[in-house]
Amino acid sequence: MDLALNNGKAYINGGIKKTNILIHNGKIIEISEKKFKADREIDCEGLLILPGAIDVHVHFRVPGAEYKEDWFSGSLAALHGGVTTVMDMPNTNPATTTKKALEEKREIAKKTSFVDFDLYMAATNDNLSEIENANLRGVKVYYGSTTGNILFNNKNKMEELFKLAKKKGFVVVVHAEDDDEIKENEKKFANKNDPSIHPKIRTEKAEAKAIEVVLELQKEIGNKLHIAHISSKKGLELVKKAKKRKNGKFVTCEVTPQHLFLNSSAYKKLGNFIKCNPSIKEEKHRKALFAEVKSGAIEIVSTDHAPHSLEEKQQEYWKAPSGVPGVETMLPLLLDAVNTGKLPLKRVMEAVCERPAEIFNWKNKGFIKKGFDADLVLVDMKAVHLLRNEELFTKAKYTPWNGKKLKGAIEATIAGGRVYG
Repeated sequence: MDLALNNGKAYINGGIKKTNILIHNGKIIEISEKKFKADREIDCEGLLILPGAIDVHVHFRVPGAEYKEDWFSGSLAALHGGVTTVMDMPNTNPATTTKKALEEKREIAKKTSFVDFDLYMAATNDNLSEIENANLRGVKVYYGSTTGNILFNNKNKMEELFKLAKKKGFVVVVHAEDDDEIKENEKKFANKNDPSIHPKIRTEKAEAKAIEVVLELQKEIGNKLHIAHISSKKGLELVKKAKKRKNGKFVTCEVTPQHLFLNSSAYKKLGNFIKCNPSIKEEKHRKALFAEVKSGAIEIVSTDHAPHSLEEKQQEYWKAPSGVPGVETMLPLLLDAVNTGKLPLKRVMEAVCERPAEIFNWKNKGFIKKGFDADLVLVDMKAVHLLRNEELFTKAKYTPWNGKKLKGAIEATIAGGRVYG
């Protein structure tokens, strides 16, 4: 079936132009000033057509924690937020550390996901041969303990992994926090039971120490290295400096909406609902991160969509798990930032569409071009909508931005030529 998007304005080649788009078998086959006739025609008058977002960092919790999220609910949440491609993390139960586990997980996702996807494998001290024999875009390194506890911070093994990454071409994605630093801080605050201590445990120093180690290794080896969910001014400075030296062109990083739009003052109101790893820190860190998203030094915005049940989040600080859901609120928050003049649309499109496609080698995605996948988002940039917990598709049913008015509403998402919304 052919689908025509007529009378709209589309984000193409870094600018907005009035155009019409024809889709056939999930691909964009024509882009023209002339209107198209098709089996289904959508009048896009007053709408902006954007490429579908690529979220390179989600936790859809399969297998082992389907009560928190699964591929059905997670991919519906993604569509609701204008995300048409996701990359799912390996700290499941069991963890994705073997080729067999990877393929079993892939088969589950294929049956129930509404969006395109790929999967990470986690690096461990004894699975490098499994990684070598799998076809991977990215391998996840948990340098600091987090949900799933797949700790990997042996320097010799890390060196082996980086050499393998250079040989095979995959991206090493690092959760960069120093475990010893975190454990020392946990002892200091063991008698406190308040979510506001989280940034005092998972500190700027913990992040910077881990980033220094992996950057030093990458400098010598020259593999593709991506720092996940960067959260601190010092960590950011280290990455920016690394980009200028030997092999620096292969160093990239991402930031999450919670680190971009929230600071540590939010713990008072939201408590464990913004407890995440790495921690949300003081305003000076948020400001620095926001400035470098705007400049492009932080290439990607991704969600680290990490849902938990309400009951789990309502426990006391030490028992409550870390993680914030965000796959359906990322693009709306960024579009609101465009409307309020805080970010240019060009930079947002680079951060959630173009650079994720380029860095993680997603062919035919991230751009509106002839021959590319028909992954598109129809947006009314003038419409104001209210984020509500009860209207979310994620099983978590909460967002730190519950009750927030945003300007720029997603009217429909098209994934692989299929229209949702």
